[in-house]
Amino acid sequence: MSITSPIPVLRGDKGTELRSEGEELLLRRPDDELRIPLAAIARVRAERRDVAVELTAPAGAEPTVYRVEDVSGAAAAVFADAVNGALPERPAGEEAVDGSTLVTTRSLRAADDDEEEEEGEDGGPNLVKRAALVAGVALVALCVVVGIAGEHVGRAIATLLLGALGVAATFAACAAMLTAWESWYLPRYGITVDARQIFLDGNDTYAYTDTSGVTRPVYSPPKGDSVRVAYHPHKPKRAVVCRGWGGVAGDLALGSFVLAVAALIDYGTVVLVLPAFGG
Repeated sequence: MSITSPIPVLRGDKGTELRSEGEELLLRRPDDELRIPLAAIARVRAERRDVAVELTAPAGAEPTVYRVEDVSGAAAAVFADAVNGALPERPAGEEAVDGSTLVTTRSLRAADDDEEEEEGEDGGPNLVKRAALVAGVALVALCVVVGIAGEHVGRAIATLLLGALGVAATFAACAAMLTAWESWYLPRYGITVDARQIFLDGNDTYAYTDTSGVTRPVYSPPKGDSVRVAYHPHKPKRAVVCRGWGGVAGDLALGSFVLAVAALIDYGTVVLVLPAFGG
């Protein structure tokens, strides 16, 4: 039978969540979402501040167990009693099925091919790569011309080194200014959600869930802080932590500083190159 009375939602550590939804349990983890039918559950055990959902298994087989740790002890007891009381009765003598075969899993992290597709649609990352390649080729060509026209290998090498630094600084400046723009734009015209702390790739970090249900990590501020994230409605990979006007001003100041440094380096490169052309 389904569970009709209100029962608590269990929120454990590392972003896990267990709740009842009609005739199934929904176990949500940072990377995936599991729907566990009541027919697949042998019992739910409340173990102090942990909850174990044990699935049915044939005789002699090791049952699959899903655990949610560090939950409220009182809530765990209520949850276990409610779910156990709603489990369907099984005829005596009937062999239990492997409950894990009834569980459906949905990934909440964007797959690599999805990420590449989004990058292609956005054009941002691919455009940056193409621009960097063009800039590198142009810089090498310029150094060759300087070496030949100026008949000075040392000047060509200096142009290559300083020019490479200038290209890197220019792209860093563009990235910093883009961050400043998104810090202002996305909280006003994007979708703002609360981020939650999760355990991902061996580290505690924060993540938000977009409208398609995909969990995406975001820059992690100090542990324990309340975090709100704003992301682009059509490009959910583009997201910023909402930090108010102070954060926008800080990003803009950093972007302006890096842009000024890049301009000075690029100017120095031009001054270094001009004598080779009679300037």
